[in-house]
Amino acid sequence: MTNVSALLGGWAAWQQAGYPLEGEQVPTPAAPAVAIEEMTTLGNPDAPVTIEEFTDFQCPYCRLYALQTLPLIKETYVETGLVRYIVKDFPLSTHPNATIAAEAARCAGAQGAYWPMRDLLFDRQAQWSPLGTEQFVDTLVGYTEELTLDSAAFQQCLEAREFGELVRLDMWDGEQAGVQGTPSFRINGQLISGAYPFETFQELIEAELQATR
Repeated sequence: MTNVSALLGGWAAWQQAGYPLEGEQVPTPAAPAVAIEEMTTLGNPDAPVTIEEFTDFQCPYCRLYALQTLPLIKETYVETGLVRYIVKDFPLSTHPNATIAAEAARCAGAQGAYWPMRDLLFDRQAQWSPLGTEQFVDTLVGYTEELTLDSAAFQQCLEAREFGELVRLDMWDGEQAGVQGTPSFRINGQLISGAYPFETFQELIEAELQATR
C-alpha cells in the first residue's frame, strides 16, 4: 500500500510553503537515470525557435491546449526541426492534485514514459481531479499498469518525491519569468499567457523564424 499519510503531509507542507520561499536558495536536484531535460523535451536541440510551456495538470485550459493545440505545433514545427519544445511544471496552489500529477509524470518519465503519462493525465483530468490523495495515488498506479511500466518502481519514486525539487525549480523559473497563471509560454524568451489556438502560435513562431533568417 502507498504510504498515504506521508504523502499527504509532504504535499500539504509543500502547498503551504508556496513557490518559491522568499530568501530561500533553490537546490539543484540529483540527476535521475533519464536525463532531466530529455524527459520533457521534444525536437531538434538546434532548432531556431524554443518554446517553453509552464503547465498545471489540473488546469482545464492546459488540458485544452495539450489536447487540441500542441499536437498541431508538434506536427507542423517540432517534427520538422523548426521548434524545440520544453515542458516545465507550474502547479497552482488552488489545484490540490496538480503537484502530485507533476511528480507522477516525472516518475513515469524516469521509465521513458513522460509523454504517454502526460497525455493520459490530461485526457482523464475530469476523472482524477476531484479525488482525494489516497484515491489519486491508487489511480496513478493503475495508469502505470496501463502503460506497462514498473508500478513498484513508480510508486517508490512517488513516495520518495524524487522529482519534488525539480518541480520546485520549474516553479522558481516560472516565477522569475513572470508567470502568474497557466498555461504560459516562453517563445524564444518572450512570455505569453493563455491557451491560444494553433493559429496564434503559428503567427508567433513564423515571426521568430523570419527574425532568425
